[in-house]
Amino acid sequence: MKSLDELMADKICELINYVLSKIIKPDIEIDKVRELDGEMIAKLKQEYGIEGIILDVDKTLRKDMKKIPKCNQEWIENLKGQLKIIILSNGIDRDIDQFFKERGIDYIGFAHKPLKKNFIKACQMMNVEPDKVLVVGDSLFGDIHGGKRNCMKTVLVRDVEDEER
Repeated sequence: MKSLDELMADKICELINYVLSKIIKPDIEIDKVRELDGEMIAKLKQEYGIEGIILDVDKTLRKDMKKIPKCNQEWIENLKGQLKIIILSNGIDRDIDQFFKERGIDYIGFAHKPLKKNFIKACQMMNVEPDKVLVVGDSLFGDIHGGKRNCMKTVLVRDVEDEER
């Protein structure tokens, strides 16, 4: 059972997210990251010239610091053939860093999102202009606002797959 302090913190976070949702608007909202399928990617490439994608990890690709579920691992592998990919996370996890390294995907931890510096660094590492980049994440402030302030298209992920299918 949560303490009164934890309940109050949850309510404050809910209120902040509600206020942010009135100010910060993603270009696309999806329930799970896998909804961003080949058809949607093709449409985004055609409509906006998207060439690269910046992905968040926690609460986007995995839940509660667990391993990335197999279904999201497969999604990432399919995505590799369609777009340049880089991971931009405010956290850092050596296991996750290694996971992406093994797949040839760069990882920037302690990114301090929504600050511009590492969004720009990610674009430079992919050799893609910011207006040709799609930012995918769960945080209105860190991911969506961070992407928007760098002229990037954004996708808000509302939930994360947390079990194997």
